[in-house]
Amino acid sequence: MKRRQLFATVTGLMTLASLPMTSALAQDAYPSEPIHITVVWPAGGGHDLVGRLIGHELSEIMDTAVVVDNVTGAGGSTGIRHIVEADPDGYTIGVMGLHAVSQSFMNPAAPKLDGLDPIAYISDEPGAIEVSIDMGIDTLDDYVAAMKSDPMSLMNGNDPQGGNSFIFASVIPDALGVNMMKLPYPGHAPTVTALLTGEVQTATLPIPPILEHAKAGKVKVLGVASDQRHPQLPDVPTFKEQGYDVVVNDFVMLVAPVGIPQDVRAKLEEGLLQAINSAGFTSAAADNGMVLRPGGADLAAEELAKQVELVYPILEDAGLVAEELKRK
Repeated sequence: MKRRQLFATVTGLMTLASLPMTSALAQDAYPSEPIHITVVWPAGGGHDLVGRLIGHELSEIMDTAVVVDNVTGAGGSTGIRHIVEADPDGYTIGVMGLHAVSQSFMNPAAPKLDGLDPIAYISDEPGAIEVSIDMGIDTLDDYVAAMKSDPMSLMNGNDPQGGNSFIFASVIPDALGVNMMKLPYPGHAPTVTALLTGEVQTATLPIPPILEHAKAGKVKVLGVASDQRHPQLPDVPTFKEQGYDVVVNDFVMLVAPVGIPQDVRAKLEEGLLQAINSAGFTSAAADNGMVLRPGGADLAAEELAKQVELVYPILEDAGLVAEELKRK
């Protein structure tokens, strides 16, 4: 009898001792298959570059294949829906920016932000204002004087409603005290072309798509709407330095569907932070004009909430919030 009791006791202790190990093994098993990074825009754009750079680093850090899926359409909403509706198992994440915030208020069919779990923050994308080099405008004060003298003489190129350069074109004029005439283009590339060819005289593009032209002296960046000067254009003053208190930016973060198990989520967050801080990613990102501000899930959630509070009133003032999505 004593031998049986001893055997039972030892067996029970072995079972209890194995439980933490079983949990650890379950966590260590992730990832056991390829991780997919959803990019909601076509290949070749800024978010696509981010996805591929992160994917390259993450595959080495987590010792698994990482696949970039371009899921496009509906102003980015198709790709965001793909993320929201994916299994919350840590194998589907996505690159997201301000576009998803705008669409969540403008389009009743767009996925809601509460279906997304912010996992890691990558970078800010400060607003800016650029002017054709032929205009002879060198400072924000020059621009304000020209606009007040003849506002119809300076047409601004920007995104369609809800895009980042549209948001910039809504915030910046208010800070400068001018009325901006906006001409929408279907993306940054055609806006750049319009500015270079003189079809428009100004643009409110972020820095990356205009960087090479600014460095070549083909366009002039009058100011950057951030607290610090842009690292790739250190000679361009901020709006604040020129006496105009305006800070506005797009952002790049990584999100996942809500509901990922906490141990998997923690491991994914850790891997993404290592990828964002890796030498390979930081070097390539800087070369492409990104302003890195790496952070984990807490920073990503905080910044997303800030963007919602910025974007909603802009869209509401412009009459762009869908009736059923208006705040009560």
